[in-house]
Amino acid sequence: MYTRKFYEAIGHAFYAVAHADKKVSKEEFQTLIKIVRDEWAPLENETDEFGEDIAFQIVAVFDWLSENDVKDKEAIHHFKNYVEEHPKLFHNEKIQKKILSTCEKIAGATHGINKKENKILKEIKSLIK
Repeated sequence: MYTRKFYEAIGHAFYAVAHADKKVSKEEFQTLIKIVRDEWAPLENETDEFGEDIAFQIVAVFDWLSENDVKDKEAIHHFKNYVEEHPKLFHNEKIQKKILSTCEKIAGATHGINKKENKILKEIKSLIK
């Protein structure tokens, strides 16, 4: 249904939310894995070259960004560029809600949504609406 690049792009958005406070917690990462497994993977029939559901590109990109301590501004910039290049992919209200819901669950995984996370959530919402 969606491409590998789509999932990589939203992985950048999810990472930006998690890294807004300059660190990604174990709880945020575990929340992401659960959401991808339970909510994103069922949307897809396509697998990658390793036989994994293509939606797991979200987790792979998130993990890589975290391991390389990429700044949240860089991650959101990547997402913004993708949205601007492929706006029709984000005109679907169901996908918009799923992206925003995932962002909110990641942000709330530790101690609720803080100001920095809320700022990025608003930016993501404005990009996809």
